[in-house]
Amino acid sequence: RLDQVQRRGGHAGSTIVAEHFIIGLLPESGMTWIIFAALLAGLVRGFSGFGTAMVFLPIASQYLTPFEAIASLAIMEFFGTFAVMRKSWSDADKIDLKRLVLGMSIVTPFALLLLAKFDSVFYRYSVSLLSLLLLVLIGLGVRYKGKLNPLIIFSVGGLGGLTGGLTGIPGPPVILLYVASSHPISVIRANNLLFLYFFDVCVVLIFALTGILTLKIFLLGLILAVPNFLGNFIGAKLFDPNKTNQYRIVAYIIIAVAAITGFPFWDTTVD
Repeated sequence: RLDQVQRRGGHAGSTIVAEHFIIGLLPESGMTWIIFAALLAGLVRGFSGFGTAMVFLPIASQYLTPFEAIASLAIMEFFGTFAVMRKSWSDADKIDLKRLVLGMSIVTPFALLLLAKFDSVFYRYSVSLLSLLLLVLIGLGVRYKGKLNPLIIFSVGGLGGLTGGLTGIPGPPVILLYVASSHPISVIRANNLLFLYFFDVCVVLIFALTGILTLKIFLLGLILAVPNFLGNFIGAKLFDPNKTNQYRIVAYIIIAVAAITGFPFWDTTVD
């Protein structure tokens, strides 16, 4: 094969070497399921404004380490959610968003340090349980009923940074905060989307500065950004404010299925 590459010329040979190099950096198994999870997660986020991590991580963490899963998710979303960012920025409550992001940015680095002490099995249980817990709390009507003052909003952002750093799922505290909000659904959706996006920016910066963001993870995130962008674009096109309840039900079902299938006790062998 090397002789054939050499005979085909320098440019073709370099292309083949590059292809083999890229393939060697990708996960050895589960790539089809990881790509499917990226597409499905983008679709859910596009029409509901949340759920990317709760769909993607239970599936992807079956094939990736916790840091690989969270970092590839952050890269994927960083590039894959431009389809809905412009409208979200115009719809958002900027003051609320600033407080949420500030709280999240302070707590996330410390939560990521704790994540380093988790093994993959414990992490997978945590991701699936947290996703299911959110669905149960919403189903039972548990919500914050007090006044949304600046301290509460800042604290919820910090709590999102804690759950995000430990599991890669920063959304549940913010979602529960806004369930009872008097904001229009378009504002709630926009603030959720932008909070999650800024969490991704924070994670990417931390991982880049600490050396966790390797070429393998960056490449994987870039590849996953394509199906994720497609899912976000389709989901955003499907979104209809008059059908909010229907979209939420679909999102909850998808999240529940992903969370349940992500539990390690289903494993007979580890791929």
